[in-house]
Amino acid sequence: MRNNPFPENVHKVAVIAPAGREGQESIISGCRILNDFGIETVIMPHVFAGSSEGYLAAEINARLADLLQCWCEPDVDLVLCSRGGFGSAHLLPHIDWPLLQSRRLPLVGYSDITALHMAMYSRQCGPLIAAPMCARLKDLAHDDYTLYHYARALRESSVPEILMRPDGTQNLHVLKPGTVTAPLFAVNLSVAVTLCGTPYMPDLTGHVLMVEDVSEPVYRLDRYLTQLSQCGVLSKLAGLMFGTFRDCGLPEEREVVFRRVASEVDGPVVAGFPFGHTFPFVSIRQGRRITINPDGTVRY
Repeated sequence: MRNNPFPENVHKVAVIAPAGREGQESIISGCRILNDFGIETVIMPHVFAGSSEGYLAAEINARLADLLQCWCEPDVDLVLCSRGGFGSAHLLPHIDWPLLQSRRLPLVGYSDITALHMAMYSRQCGPLIAAPMCARLKDLAHDDYTLYHYARALRESSVPEILMRPDGTQNLHVLKPGTVTAPLFAVNLSVAVTLCGTPYMPDLTGHVLMVEDVSEPVYRLDRYLTQLSQCGVLSKLAGLMFGTFRDCGLPEEREVVFRRVASEVDGPVVAGFPFGHTFPFVSIRQGRRITINPDGTVRY
């Protein structure tokens, strides 16, 4: 990467693995990139520990210990998740929430990290950044678009600007026209619905919700959106945005479902925002305000 996207006050980054396993080389490569920026990195002790469940990075207590230790190290300026997968939800009942509230330490990740972000948002922890994780930093090397938006999300304040899509266009696909300015919260859809009915589901009343997913058939997307509807989430939103849905059925099949869901939202609904499991990628600072215009342009 030619430019350092990290703010000047980020001198040391801690890498944690709260969910799935990742190979050492991918993590070490990501750390090398940070080191080239002059940023010190520390890979927390249990990132490569392994678990009896082969899809997890480590046992629950070990993953939890790494997470909490970051907040106990005053020289750690940012916490970067290694990857998604599954497992973040395991940690939620055991987190020392007053500790996470004790300092404004950014947590960067997306996909399964949605569970951590939602729980932390409900308890006013953060800042929370939905952005590429350590294992994918190498993919930003020649992606100026993703790198630019990564930097904007990491900074405390950025002047809102009209979003240019990777293809140079401005207009998203309008499913329901309207105008709104409200806080934006971005989630992986299939992870977000697992928090419905739990103490970790944040109140998203008055928010614009961004949803994305990967490798989910359209009927499952319908199932997840139906759950959000029947839990009363959709009716309380100020707007809804659909990000990218890689390997999630045919676009025309998704649109039938998305248009039906749009009727339940009291505000604008748009699709095609470049956020999800596909690069180029617009990183999101959770809770930052976004404006949706009737023509499908957004200012963020």
